[in-house]
Amino acid sequence: MRPLRKAFTLIELLVVIAIIAILIGMLLPAVQKVRESAARTQSANNLKQLALAFHSYHEVNGELPHNGTWNYTAWLWGPFQGNQWTYTVPVPKVAPGCTWAYKILPYIEQNNLYTNYSFTTPVKTFIDPGRGGTGLTTSQWAGQWDNSIYASGQVTDYAANSMLIGSGLGTTGPANAPIYGPTWVSAPTTAWASYHRRMTSIKDGTTNTIMVGSKALAVNVYTNRGCGNYSMSNGGTQSCNDDPITNPGPGVMGTLRALGPDDTWWVAGDPGAANPNDPYATDIPGARYRLAPGWTWYEYTFQVVRDAPDLDGWNRWGSPYTGSAPLAMCDASVRYLPYNISNTLVLQLCTPNGGEVVTLP
Repeated sequence: MRPLRKAFTLIELLVVIAIIAILIGMLLPAVQKVRESAARTQSANNLKQLALAFHSYHEVNGELPHNGTWNYTAWLWGPFQGNQWTYTVPVPKVAPGCTWAYKILPYIEQNNLYTNYSFTTPVKTFIDPGRGGTGLTTSQWAGQWDNSIYASGQVTDYAANSMLIGSGLGTTGPANAPIYGPTWVSAPTTAWASYHRRMTSIKDGTTNTIMVGSKALAVNVYTNRGCGNYSMSNGGTQSCNDDPITNPGPGVMGTLRALGPDDTWWVAGDPGAANPNDPYATDIPGARYRLAPGWTWYEYTFQVVRDAPDLDGWNRWGSPYTGSAPLAMCDASVRYLPYNISNTLVLQLCTPNGGEVVTLP
C-alpha cells in the first residue's frame, strides 16, 4: 500500500493565510506607533540640542542669536566674493547678518560647515525624522553671486521665536509710524536696529517663554523643501513657509515663527483705540509697537497644528505627530503643546515680557 501523504487541504491553507493577514494587520499599527514614538523622541532631542546651543551662544556672545539681515549685509565689509557687494555664501565674516541657524552651527558640532560652508551638507539636528527628506532644498545654488544663494542649502524643521530673538532689522519709531532702520547700509553692526536679547531680560520667565519649536508645514512641501509656493489640491497656491537657513532677515518663515510688531516692522502700525473686548486684536503684551491696522486676524495665527495637506503654516507651530508638537522653552526644557491649545495661550508663551500669568497644559 502507498503511504498516506500529510499535507494541508486548500481550505486549511486559506485559513492559515487569513490568520497571518489578520496578525499582520494587527501588527502594522503597533509598528507604526513605535516608529512615530521614536521619531517624536528624536525630534524632541533635536530641539533640546538647539536650545542648549542657544545657551552656549549666549554664554560666548552675551546675547541670543538674532536672525540677521537681508543678504547678510555683506557690503559693510566691502566687496566680498565674486567682487560683489551684496552676495556671498555664509561665512564667519558675515555671521552677524546670517540666520540664527547658521550662527549656532559651531555649538551643534558643525564648526566645519560654519567655517567652510557647503550647500549640499545636511544638518541632522535640523531635520525632523517624522518628515523625512534630505534636509536640503530641492533647488540648487546656481554657482553665481545671485539670489539663488538665499534659496538653496539646508532647511530646518525648527523655527525660533521671532518675538524673542528678532533680527538685525527690527522696528524703529515713532510708534504711530514705525519703520525699519537705522541706516544700516553704511553703519556697523552695533548700529543695527537689532535684538540683543539677554536671558536676564526675559521677564516672563524662561520656563514660560518659547525659544525654538517645531514649525507647522503642509505635507505638500515634504518633497519640495525650500519652495516659495506649492500647488494645493483645489488648484490654488499657498506659501510654503519653508525658506532655507541661508535666507536671513525679519519675517522669514523658514527660520522663524511668532512674528511681532517690534521685530517685523510691516506687522506694526497704529490701529487706533484698543479693543476692550479683545485686546490682542490691537496689541501684543509687552510689545513697544501696536499691530498694523486691519491685522485683527493676526492673533489667530498663534496656533499649534498638525501637518496636513494644503495647510497654511504662516506663523504657526506644529509637527507631523498625533496629539501635540514639541517646543523648547528658554530654560532648554522641551514641552509638548497639544493641538487644541488656545491661540491666546500660545501667544502668551511667545511674548518674553508680556507680564501674563501662564499655566502650561
